[in-house]
Amino acid sequence: MVELYLKAKLHSRITVDSFRSVLMLQELDDQDQRLRSDLLRQVDNGSIKLIHTCA
Repeated sequence: MVELYLKAKLHSRITVDSFRSVLMLQELDDQDQRLRSDLLRQVDNGSIKLIHTCA
């Protein structure tokens, strides 16, 4: 979770697939819950963009 969060913050974007995986995570510790909440907030307000990957 930390690595995914830092990568999204660094590049100001996250793939749709990675974002879905974040949404599906369960039984997170306090730190991961805070990171997920912050990531969701930043995607919601447009600071981090959702991108589609091309196959």
